[in-house]
Amino acid sequence: MRRGAEVGLERLTFFSDGVFAIAITLLVLPLTDAEIEPGPVGPQLLELLPRMLTFLLSFAVIGRYWTIHHRLFARFDRADARLMTLNLGYLFGIAFLPFPTSLLGGHSASTAAVMLYAANLILIGAFSTAMWAYGYYRGRLTSPDVTPQEARSTLLNGLAPVVSFLPSLLIAPFDPGTAMLSWLLTIPISAGAERLGRQGTGTPQEA
Repeated sequence: MRRGAEVGLERLTFFSDGVFAIAITLLVLPLTDAEIEPGPVGPQLLELLPRMLTFLLSFAVIGRYWTIHHRLFARFDRADARLMTLNLGYLFGIAFLPFPTSLLGGHSASTAAVMLYAANLILIGAFSTAMWAYGYYRGRLTSPDVTPQEARSTLLNGLAPVVSFLPSLLIAPFDPGTAMLSWLLTIPISAGAERLGRQGTGTPQEA
């Protein structure tokens, strides 16, 4: 591997880690900015419960995608301009996530808030999948020891959250609450993708 390629990949991951750190920190701002009036604190904390839940959800989402990003780039040997562009698209979705998170926490029953949040996660998942698909199948940027079965498993696992959140975009205009509940589809769809990807390989990768 060329030294220049190694340095470029290292700088790319360091920059990405910085974006993740900033985004995950910004998630808590709606909670820190909340005003607690003099008097009983319990009822006021209950009013903040939707914000707390969306903070926990988005913290878990960003944490998962940070893990995914590291697993993907651990399999890359080098980076090129197209991979860097796809990575920027991925980081755009990560950096933008605190905004729909704050909307969802303050307007949990809003159709627009639910749709924007779901669309944001679909965007992140799509760019994550695109990075792997390009890096392995077209750019040939991955390590030589990545097998076709491993690549297929990674691709399927990357597509799972995209497929999971798509139905909520269709449901939200009619019933935002049900649309949010449909996000639970991530659990069975991800499990099915993992089982499907495991066929033919004993070491499936997650993406």
